[in-house]
Amino acid sequence: MLMLNTCSKRETQLGIELLGPVPPDSSWQEKAKLGFELSCFTVDWDHRHATCPQGRISKSWHQRSDNYGNPVIQVRFRRPDCAACPVRSQCTHSPAQARVLTLKPQPLYEALAKGRARQHTLDFKQRYALRAGVESSLSQGIRVFGLRDARYMGLAKTRLQHIMTAAAMNLSRMWAFWRNIPIGLTRVSRFSALFTSALS
Repeated sequence: MLMLNTCSKRETQLGIELLGPVPPDSSWQEKAKLGFELSCFTVDWDHRHATCPQGRISKSWHQRSDNYGNPVIQVRFRRPDCAACPVRSQCTHSPAQARVLTLKPQPLYEALAKGRARQHTLDFKQRYALRAGVESSLSQGIRVFGLRDARYMGLAKTRLQHIMTAAAMNLSRMWAFWRNIPIGLTRVSRFSALFTSALS
């Protein structure tokens, strides 16, 4: 929630796009690929109500907090509308209660919906693939060169440390290239290693 809030603020206020995957919808409808998940409902933020895929309008809209203290909006539909719905089994598993939606505040809701739609596009996959080299460099810098720990106080000294760390990483990679040292393999789980040895 905090990361999503930060991403939304950076994009809207600073014009900075943060490229990365967002968590998928965890509802049973989305997991089963059957029924009406949150994206199937039309949310009217101005009039504070939601409309279900069958055209029924919600009866209540309340500000709440989730288990972590984050603000959410609880939208509840009318029990008679849900009881008479011909596709009720695709909407809720409750035998008697009406459908209830839990929404994030509008900026976060829209940022999450946009991110989920974007991460399935070919453009996103191509752009996100470019991060592989960056993330491996960060991993090497943290594990080998202590990039995460500032050894000196003050912004100027910390900046100098980062420059020296980057130079050391470049020299290390150049040395490995000249000596024909192969790139290290990623870690293999014990099960994968056992499976590979059994086949050989």
